[in-house]
Amino acid sequence: MLDRRRFLSSGVTLGGAAVLNNRLFARIASAPAAIPSPALYDSDEDSYWAEIRKQFLIPEDEVFLNNGTVGSSPAPVLRAVFDAYNEIERMAPEDPEDYPMWGYGSPRPFNQFRDPVAVFVGCSREEIAL
Repeated sequence: MLDRRRFLSSGVTLGGAAVLNNRLFARIASAPAAIPSPALYDSDEDSYWAEIRKQFLIPEDEVFLNNGTVGSSPAPVLRAVFDAYNEIERMAPEDPEDYPMWGYGSPRPFNQFRDPVAVFVGCSREEIAL
């Protein structure tokens, strides 16, 4: 009988992860690249929401109701996140001092983004975490 330790060291898990990764990236690649036009919403709300639904990788026959914690992200968001991870992993920021580029403790703490969000939300810059 194969025990956990031998199973995990056998490489089967890595192969399975690679297959799942390929499927994930294929699904992201096949999703629409952008959200539908607001004009579609104005002319046909049902079609608009059907197009929005295509942005998510949730299987067609499932409804995701757990939006109170970590919800599903639409494909354009996933693409942006993966692109950012790829850029950071290459250690390719224009200014190496910005790595990691989380915005705090760096010479440029993203105040140009935090300030307008703070005004919009009605709080101070220090209360905004990006």
